[in-house]
Amino acid sequence: MIGNISVSISLGRADDTDLGLVVKAKNIQVGTNTGSASGHLGSFGITIQEATSSENVEHWPSVSMTDSGRRAIIYDATSKALRTAEGLEVKEVGFFTMGLEVGRIPTWETAEEIVKAVHAHAKNAESVERIALVASSPTQVSSFQYALDNIKTITYE
Repeated sequence: MIGNISVSISLGRADDTDLGLVVKAKNIQVGTNTGSASGHLGSFGITIQEATSSENVEHWPSVSMTDSGRRAIIYDATSKALRTAEGLEVKEVGFFTMGLEVGRIPTWETAEEIVKAVHAHAKNAESVERIALVASSPTQVSSFQYALDNIKTITYE
């Protein structure tokens, strides 16, 4: 529990129909293919889009390891999604981290920023009752568990 919001962590989730709002990556970069071994003919990126059955979808902004402000980007996107959920009077929100994981964002940064944003939101939450943190790797699950267990430390309370 964070405030009055129940928080669950899961490894993968095929069906997100029961979630009132989901946050997923719009495009996940899964590789780069070059026209030749030396790459002289150019390259193109291959992306996939996460499927959803939820009626309401928000997307993580594009963020990479090279972004010095990546923590703020994740925090702000999480906060924005929670405000949107309140406006829609949604009870359950799912945060899917596969796109951030594939983008090589450190799992602890992702976990800490999402948990900090949920913690801040919980102080004034009205309709949001449940948060589903959906990771695509055991390492991300562990990072979420650490962030939740150490919420006072990461929020400086």
